[in-house]
Amino acid sequence: MDEIALHVLDIGMNAVAAGARRVVVTIVEDVEKDRLEIRVVDDGKGMDPEQVRDVLERFSSDKAERKRPIALGLALLRQTAERCGGGLRITSMPGRGTQVDAWMRHRDYDRPPLGNLADTLFALCLGAPEVDVQCTHQKNGTVFHFDSAQVRQALGPGVSLQSPEGVRAVRRALGSRE
Repeated sequence: MDEIALHVLDIGMNAVAAGARRVVVTIVEDVEKDRLEIRVVDDGKGMDPEQVRDVLERFSSDKAERKRPIALGLALLRQTAERCGGGLRITSMPGRGTQVDAWMRHRDYDRPPLGNLADTLFALCLGAPEVDVQCTHQKNGTVFHFDSAQVRQALGPGVSLQSPEGVRAVRRALGSRE
């Protein structure tokens, strides 16, 4: 994938597919320490140790109906992190959710750009409007925080994030133009 934000989107959508009702994204960019950290935590169905090993394989799927192997985003993120002097760790337990931690050198020549995090969060919110999506992005002392539950609360009962009013509210909360 060409951007870190696309990895975050992939992990977030996998969490939604696993039944998550809450997805929490934390990105810390510490240029001085030459470190980029990404954490995505969900409360989905979780995985046992064998499933964790499987998702880190390049060609794996738990979908029996698939006839062909597919490349999974976690394996690609691990490959990117390792290429950039870092790594990836998955902590998961069936029935308890999953935590994905990736870290790498911030200034590494091979590190993809962060990309458009606002568009990633927008896609997660509109793709799964009932899921609480939270994100904190820290970069050199500046902190951005987003919480879709707060947006839903401000909209009031019965107004979906997918409605025109909801779309505008999410865009505003993300600091994006409509």
